[in-house]
Amino acid sequence: MRFLTPILVFIALGVGVPVRAPAADWQAIVSPKDQIYPSLILATADLPAPRRVSSRVLGDGNGLIGVRLLAEHDQQRARVSIQLNGLLPESSIDVVLPEAGKRYSVFPVLAWQFDALRRQNRGTPETLSLSLQLDDGPVQRKSQRVRIRSVNEAPYFIADARAPTDLTWTFAAYVDEDHPLVAAIVSDALAQGTVKRFDGYQSRNAELVMKQVFAIWRLLQSRGMRYSSLTRTGSAETDVYSQHVRFIDESFKSREANCVDGSVLFASVLRKIDLNPSLVLLPGHMLLAFELSPGGDYAFLETTLIDQAKANKQGVISQTESFSSFRKAVERGQAVFDKHAMSFHDPKKPEFQLIDLNAARRRGVSAIGVRAEDR
Repeated sequence: MRFLTPILVFIALGVGVPVRAPAADWQAIVSPKDQIYPSLILATADLPAPRRVSSRVLGDGNGLIGVRLLAEHDQQRARVSIQLNGLLPESSIDVVLPEAGKRYSVFPVLAWQFDALRRQNRGTPETLSLSLQLDDGPVQRKSQRVRIRSVNEAPYFIADARAPTDLTWTFAAYVDEDHPLVAAIVSDALAQGTVKRFDGYQSRNAELVMKQVFAIWRLLQSRGMRYSSLTRTGSAETDVYSQHVRFIDESFKSREANCVDGSVLFASVLRKIDLNPSLVLLPGHMLLAFELSPGGDYAFLETTLIDQAKANKQGVISQTESFSSFRKAVERGQAVFDKHAMSFHDPKKPEFQLIDLNAARRRGVSAIGVRAEDR
């Protein structure tokens, strides 16, 4: 008589053999394109919940990191947790997956360490930890390699054949009218005497509005601000269009600004004096626009001409010479905009955008708020 081996006996009796639960069907979601942009996270920290969210999206409707999973049965319970050392302590969400056989995207509200994000000044590879528990089953874990971008990196468009995404409003997050340096610039410009006061649109006079903008131009010019063509980008991912942007204190300390840096700096100061600036994005370039009256016509400024005025033998730029360079910058800005005006209405040309900063703030796009002490 042959005897069954013990393991076969247990199987035959149907007892004593632990059975591992099948692995759930789930994947990590990291947007955009498996990259983490601190600027995007900080800019959207105060964003209200979207009015319309798909029934297949559970949790944070503005979420960038989560999981996509398949419901195994109706009303299945799921717990999702996400962690990233140094930047994100474990953040969890409990949800119910309504319908079997459907895929759901689940996004916990993430408890980011915002100060750590502001200090992220270079790109680094990191490992994201994710876990999933379905019903009362075992906890399943996954690791996802991601790339953390510098906080100076502004993603502004995701080229995706199925769902191209316009993120140009991210540039608005670099405009920081509450930066202490902006208040100092305004104070120094008043002391220079080009204008007696900054009163926004109270005068209802376009010429006086223009004079206020010139006062800021003259002050920055007198402090040695110059154009730098340096345009760095840390992203090798061609599907994500991004731009390196200096923060206000970085531009002012180095006395250098490219077209984006200069436009962001001017926009910050103009918002401080109650004018309405916008950023004008073109392929490989940016201009500053500002309303001459609330809701009225725009004037345009080519900030890269800031260093074109000639100083006298004593190294001083006269007010006349400074105004001449300002007038040329306004004329150049208008000419550049007029040349491409029709492109700003073409949805097939995403790199032509007029970024209304008032609209961005109303939408909930916050200033990133990086200060020198953060770096």
